[in-house]
Amino acid sequence: MKYKQFLFLLLPLIWFSQPLHSQIEKTGAASKVGREDIKKELQSDYYERLYSKTYYSLIGRMRGDGYLPESLTGAYSGMFPRTTGAYVLLLIEAGQYDAAEQNIRYILKSLENNDMERIPRVLGPDYNIEDDQFQIDGHAHVVLAWARLALARGRNPFEDQTWKQVRALMKFATSRAFFLHGHWYGHWSIEPNLVRNTAFEHSKDARMWDAFDLLTQSFVGAALTDMIQIAERQGDPKTAEHWTQQLKLLSDGIRKNLTTDHYGITTYSEMLIPDGDAGVPYNGLGWVTLSPVAAGWEGVEHQILKNTVAVMNEKLLKHSNGVTWMPTDGYPDGSFSNEIIGKGIGWEIDFANSENDIKRLKEILHMIRIVNTDHPIYMEGAWLQGDNYSQNKRLHETDIPKMKSTVWKVKDAGNGEQTAWWCWAMARLRKSVGLSAQPKRF
Repeated sequence: MKYKQFLFLLLPLIWFSQPLHSQIEKTGAASKVGREDIKKELQSDYYERLYSKTYYSLIGRMRGDGYLPESLTGAYSGMFPRTTGAYVLLLIEAGQYDAAEQNIRYILKSLENNDMERIPRVLGPDYNIEDDQFQIDGHAHVVLAWARLALARGRNPFEDQTWKQVRALMKFATSRAFFLHGHWYGHWSIEPNLVRNTAFEHSKDARMWDAFDLLTQSFVGAALTDMIQIAERQGDPKTAEHWTQQLKLLSDGIRKNLTTDHYGITTYSEMLIPDGDAGVPYNGLGWVTLSPVAAGWEGVEHQILKNTVAVMNEKLLKHSNGVTWMPTDGYPDGSFSNEIIGKGIGWEIDFANSENDIKRLKEILHMIRIVNTDHPIYMEGAWLQGDNYSQNKRLHETDIPKMKSTVWKVKDAGNGEQTAWWCWAMARLRKSVGLSAQPKRF
């Protein structure tokens, strides 16, 4: 055996023969250096300005009554209550509790003024409703925002005044009209212990889907978890117990019907599609399969989320023209979208931060520099244009080498939902390296 070959075989033995504390010290030192690199990047002029201008764009556009316009470009009219889910979580990170309350108040007052028991898709500027379509995931976003705010600042008059209204919203979302569970005695095949969303607004095929999607389950599960604590402190143990039973059913439904071994290891499925019977699994990848990151709740063990991200990084992550980018969507046949989505990037940042994946963080931050270079605030999303490629085009791996002259095009810079989620992730990343969630103004 040659000396170099012998040394190569010996290296693992040298590593494992070292004292454990020595291994940990080296790993910890490398991690500390990596974190310092991330901190320096966040303190660069580019990132200080991008985060600041995006953050204050969100803060500054909310009216005194709590109304938050979704778009700065006119791409979307009105206020989207689902954005409150991200906006309030961002404000909590920044300690801006009163502003968070005001934003939630606007939604609750709009419901009262219009005698509604559910949260509509789009609100207008005078407590009116622009689009009354019911999207249960957006409904759950608002309930979760209210609950997270209540837990963050402690019981106060706002919680007491609005508890019954928000309790009713939670009960509506988990009624058997939507939460198709088998009660306590077993269930029919059409009851997968999941919450059905009849208008899941997806980037896939740019349409609404009728589905048991992972996003809806994640936000309903997160809302239930937090609302149980509030029910207990509001002196409502009966409701707390009922929701605890429902949470167990939902977790069981996720495990049985929204996990898959499609990619060789157990990961999340994106959706279960109703078919009149037990439903058909849709084993896609993309921002939807990162939903547990955003909700801060996992119905099953954390390893399944780690597996899901690992598969996304292996099968969906793309490399072109010096940029590493995660497509908005990956399809079961291996094709993928010619687009990246703002909130998905934010959720990737937060996962990489929590897992201390410095390499992935550096890739994402580099990608944003390249893609978002011509806009002072953060994007809704972007796509590669040129070489006969355009927005919403589905790609295959063989397309990547052909996209030599494509350039990134940004859409709806400042979009409320996407920028709020990105700012939330950036606030948490900044805090993890000792920076403030609230940036200085430029």
